[in-house]
Amino acid sequence: MKSALFVDFDNVFSQLRQLQPDAAERFARHPSEWIGWLTNSLALPEPHEAGERRRLLVRRCYLNPNWYQNYRHAFLRAGFEIVDCPPVTSQGKTSTDIHMVLDIVDLLQHETRCDEFIVFSADADFTPVLRKLRRYDRRTTVLAIGFPSAAYQASADLMIDERLFLREALGQGPANAEVSSGHNGQSVDPGGARVTESKSVVTEAKSTGSAAASPKAELTAKVSPRLATPEELSEIAGRLWTLVDESPLPVSAAQLASRLRQEHPEILENWNGLGTFKAFFRSLRLSRLLWVSGSGGRVLDPSRHELEGVLPEQEPESPWAGAEEIFPVVREVCALTGAPMLAPKDLRSLIGALVQVLEAQEFKLATTVQSVCRQCVESEGLRVRPRDVNFLVRGMQMNGHVFGQGTDDEATLTTRLFNQILFLCEREQKVLDQTEIGHIHTWIGSTAAA
Repeated sequence: MKSALFVDFDNVFSQLRQLQPDAAERFARHPSEWIGWLTNSLALPEPHEAGERRRLLVRRCYLNPNWYQNYRHAFLRAGFEIVDCPPVTSQGKTSTDIHMVLDIVDLLQHETRCDEFIVFSADADFTPVLRKLRRYDRRTTVLAIGFPSAAYQASADLMIDERLFLREALGQGPANAEVSSGHNGQSVDPGGARVTESKSVVTEAKSTGSAAASPKAELTAKVSPRLATPEELSEIAGRLWTLVDESPLPVSAAQLASRLRQEHPEILENWNGLGTFKAFFRSLRLSRLLWVSGSGGRVLDPSRHELEGVLPEQEPESPWAGAEEIFPVVREVCALTGAPMLAPKDLRSLIGALVQVLEAQEFKLATTVQSVCRQCVESEGLRVRPRDVNFLVRGMQMNGHVFGQGTDDEATLTTRLFNQILFLCEREQKVLDQTEIGHIHTWIGSTAAA
């Protein structure tokens, strides 16, 4: 596949530096490494011929020479054309976006047809050019570090998952970083664009759901119930999240119970000593997932699944109990921005755990996220997903917070998160009235003015 790569260096480097400085330096000083990953390991956008490989005909890097001159030679050695984009305003604004757009449109008319245009930038100003490329039947692949807008994501054919890029292309982040897979190893982003995983990622074979397909289901001897270990409970929790993620509709509790019993018969014969699946589900305290009564019970993620007129906050044991007024607004905001829809008390527990972790250890994004997940389980019995913690921590950073500078208190962090959620709503053109802003304030519990 004939491809052209356009790198908005200032945008990618500055966003990476906010999130993970080591990754930013590796990106800037060793472009040959991630170019190799891009050409040899990253999946191709559909459609493409079997066995086809990516060939980069064009490599262009748009760079501000006043600030990033030291990184210029690394990109020259990696075969890039460097387009200097010095500041053109007193605020430091460069002309990178217009240069990139003109070059992309110019290449679109070139006698050598490029099948794929790869854009490294989170700047939503490139949305129109992505749409133009689609009209001309070109494939578009985008790397957007940070929080790209939904319209920008939906305009791309493939979004390179940020965590995958950090882990595989730059060699940063934990080996078990979460990247939720959809069909054929490709994640589906809330914005509508497919999020690609590399060819080297091994996709777990999906169970058929039939008892005959599971060796455990063929056991004829009587199962001796026992209590689960913490590791086994974590495994079951992850399985529940995955099963609900994979379903476009709320999942029948009976279906979940049957699947889990096949996979863990010794533990779940008597539901870890709790007698019923509902009691066992409640005991796991899985963030985002809710139990809705009726029709034997269903489990859902309220930011993705329709509630069919049944509000989970009416359940006495629901984490949303008492939050009837703010639930609809929070649901809309989370569905729009991609923010994790944690119940108010769960969100505050997570932020409290983050404060405790930051008091005990130096901030490093990957290890801090994992430590917060462990702290939530140990102190509150609450299970949260690493990707949800990652979203919230990065949101605080994107709003200007610098961890490890003596301001990692709960009031500051919640205010940063509150302001970031408002920014994401504004970017997605969601106009919030004062009542809705007040509901978001109540949800997050910030001290910012509502």
